[in-house]
Amino acid sequence: MKINLCPKRENFYSQLNNEIDPHNTCQVTSMVAGLDISKIGLEPILCITGYKQPEDKLKFFMENDPAVQAFYRKNFNTVIPAPEWAGVMVFAINQLYKTKVVYYDDYLDYDDITGDLQKGLPIYTSMRFMENKNFSGKLSPVLGHIVLIVGIDNNNLIVNDPYKNHLTGDRDGFNNIYTTEDFLKHNKGYAIRYIRG
Repeated sequence: MKINLCPKRENFYSQLNNEIDPHNTCQVTSMVAGLDISKIGLEPILCITGYKQPEDKLKFFMENDPAVQAFYRKNFNTVIPAPEWAGVMVFAINQLYKTKVVYYDDYLDYDDITGDLQKGLPIYTSMRFMENKNFSGKLSPVLGHIVLIVGIDNNNLIVNDPYKNHLTGDRDGFNNIYTTEDFLKHNKGYAIRYIRG
């Protein structure tokens, strides 16, 4: 089976061109990319004023909307910012869209992945890369990083990484190939999944 929901580079979202904190915005970048690729659309996000890119608009919304901040303070309230919590992301997106368009799944497996991809839905999921080196060649472990699964080719997953290819160190995160072994080694096992009405 081969599915690629993002075969064109012009539909790829990179966090590195974000106006707000580009090195720490994998969550909002992957979420926006997923909403776009899944054809749920970006209209509610694009209505947020103050920034050009939807990723920056979403980050601003999550850090300033009273309802989102109240939910974050009640349920998380840590030094880790609101956009970095999957539960806050789900709450914020469903609040913004005024309906349930995403949900949290604490156990992601290959059947879930292939089923969603067959429906035209990518998967937002968390990874860890303990041996990762940054672009200067120094060890910079990424304890949590969000990527978007956009396809499958036999058992290999096609992953759009908004920062870089964490497997090879290459700067290009577009359509990275993850073997089953790669994915199981690095995936944290949870995801945000999309719902199209």
